[in-house]
Amino acid sequence: MELVGAQEKTVLQNIIDDMEGMEARLRSIVPLGYNLAVNIRYFTPEFLTSTYPEAWVEIYAVRRYALFDPVTLWCRFNEGASRWSDIEFGALQNVGKIVMDHAQTFGLKFGGAAAMRSGSGKGTKSVLSGARSDRELYDDELAELLSILEEISAAVGQHAGLSESELEMLRDIAKGMTHNEIADARRISPATVKKRLERAREVLGARNAVHAVAIATRRGLILTDPTF
Repeated sequence: MELVGAQEKTVLQNIIDDMEGMEARLRSIVPLGYNLAVNIRYFTPEFLTSTYPEAWVEIYAVRRYALFDPVTLWCRFNEGASRWSDIEFGALQNVGKIVMDHAQTFGLKFGGAAAMRSGSGKGTKSVLSGARSDRELYDDELAELLSILEEISAAVGQHAGLSESELEMLRDIAKGMTHNEIADARRISPATVKKRLERAREVLGARNAVHAVAIATRRGLILTDPTF
């Protein structure tokens, strides 16, 4: 787990019409912070943002707690919403308890998690989890957590607002093709190639086409057979 870069967060805010409103709804449910991962493919999300305490996020990443975190594992294999306290630790009970106990030292004592399939890919998921220190989440709050995740997933879409033709351009650039070669292969004009790549660059918040390919690759947008 890592904090999302400022550039990616800006892109996410641009995609979701009322991200501020959604964050306000989340703060009322999980005031100590949340972790959001959208369209996870190959264990890599298109967007990842965390508002948990930065010290905890750093420890979580350095110690690779995601491999043993009962909440993360529940999200991987389940859909719907659950309180943290209702999640069984399974075979990793001892290390799972270490992760949860360590989280409590940062006030992350009670929490909820939501997970859902996203996009058309069977292996693509989106997850949202958050915490509070004072009490368990109510049933309606768990339902709201899942509802928020569904709204965000719908807003982002399967490919973060990119069309299939724009993804094709990125795949072609990734193969080392020039604009003219792409135009000939796709039977479109070089101007159309340039226009589609420019829009893909803007959507991804990239500096140029090469940077757009790098971002799309990192997010799993131009890979096949996604799995989570």
